[in-house]
Amino acid sequence: MKNLSHLLSALNGFTVKGTTEKPVSSIEYDSRSCQEFSMYVAIPGSTNPPTDGNAYIHDAIARGAKTIITDAPDFIAPDDITIIGVPDARIALSRVSNAFYDNPSHQLRIFGITGTNGKTSTSFLLKAIFDALGEPTGLIGTTGNYIGDERIAATHTTPESPHLCQLLSMMVRRGIKNVVMEVSSHALALHRVEGIRFAGALFTNLTHDHLDFHGSMERYAQAKKQLFDILPKEAIAIVIGDSPYSYLMLSDTKAKDKYRVGRSNAFDITIDQENHSLSGSSYRLSFGGDIPEFQHGELHIVSPLIGKFNVENTAIAASLAHLIGIDDNNIQHALKSCEGAPGRMQRIRLPNGALVLVDYAHTPDALEKSLSTCRALLNITGKGRLTVVFGCGGVRDTAKRPVMGKIAAEVADKVIITDDNPRNEPSETIIQDILSGIEKNLLDKVTSISNRHDAIKHALTFSEDREVILIAGKGHEEYQIIGQDIIPFSDLGTVKELISTIFLSQGEGDV
Repeated sequence: MKNLSHLLSALNGFTVKGTTEKPVSSIEYDSRSCQEFSMYVAIPGSTNPPTDGNAYIHDAIARGAKTIITDAPDFIAPDDITIIGVPDARIALSRVSNAFYDNPSHQLRIFGITGTNGKTSTSFLLKAIFDALGEPTGLIGTTGNYIGDERIAATHTTPESPHLCQLLSMMVRRGIKNVVMEVSSHALALHRVEGIRFAGALFTNLTHDHLDFHGSMERYAQAKKQLFDILPKEAIAIVIGDSPYSYLMLSDTKAKDKYRVGRSNAFDITIDQENHSLSGSSYRLSFGGDIPEFQHGELHIVSPLIGKFNVENTAIAASLAHLIGIDDNNIQHALKSCEGAPGRMQRIRLPNGALVLVDYAHTPDALEKSLSTCRALLNITGKGRLTVVFGCGGVRDTAKRPVMGKIAAEVADKVIITDDNPRNEPSETIIQDILSGIEKNLLDKVTSISNRHDAIKHALTFSEDREVILIAGKGHEEYQIIGQDIIPFSDLGTVKELISTIFLSQGEGDV
């Protein structure tokens, strides 16, 4: 329980109707979760068009809420209900949530990671480095939330502010010191991290995604930039300099220490001497530029993760670790053994010699990078076919569908278009949108199989020695959304099941 007057000290510019001397048992933004003495914050929903949280105030009160925060303070309420009027209910939700849980971010060292692609992989790499120090680490992100080795299922990349603050409070109580957090553009635009104190921020890249929500690349970039804008002076800011948006990210940050990482000598931290194979990558990381002289030096990184984009992920993680004083030997050892995040270029060798890679790539840039990585590695061996199995989500961001179709057909030898999460959109419509981006002379390499299980089965059944099969779009996800139903489904699990039914039944050996 907290006293309402204490929580209101976190707000600016509010009005009050009713007493402020009352208990608050919980902070809720869903009226159905309200209980006796809850505070209900009437935020707009995330649907398009958004639902109006004010429409559920009566329900919140009926369930026991005694305090209401709303941007419509003229609401008429019973005498025992306190109405707090605010200009922005989402900002208010974040601020009172931090206050309710005693500002847990002030007791932690939190590093935020933002970017279109690479957030999850980089977060797991950083966690591995911190874990190597023998200190349990917190992780908040797409594939789950972790308190040390304990995993808590995630519904958002970055949780809504009450859940986020509750999670951080749990970490404080468990003795966690370092937290790695994926910070999505939605979370930044919707003020979920308002009031969170970050010790550092990392930026990976910015490419086409979520334009159904942001409306334009400019607004998308500005949302990402907010993470750097809220950094305190003592924080550290590191960006992948090869991104054209890297200068924008750093343009207004108060962070005193800000650095660029990339494959140019113009950057503070440079990547060179790269080597790539299907078993991993290696490279040199050199520290110079505006970095303090006592931190100059080199790091030779060896990683089991494949592809140039994973070099960038490991490089930005290693750079942060080096610059905050972690021993280089610990960094190298951790990255050499870290297999990365679930569903990120996750490898499964088939009994017939083909290699399956399960990857979360669901944007044009991510798909192109994953396919280009596979093509480059196949070119090294001089043999092998490249097959891709992918689809696009229903309802959202339709503009990327033909772009992804074009990329797949131009890079892969064989393309199997299938369902991702069709939601309430007909599968045929989504597939047709993807096909519309493919040149007619490339359509003969394309097969459409809307059922995702059948599409993966087709790819494995007709696979051959040294072939690489990229199954893209869902990665770690263990479900499909079809209509209103959430159906259990895993790309990785499907591949393992099909190995047993296709290959082992044919006597092709053990997995």
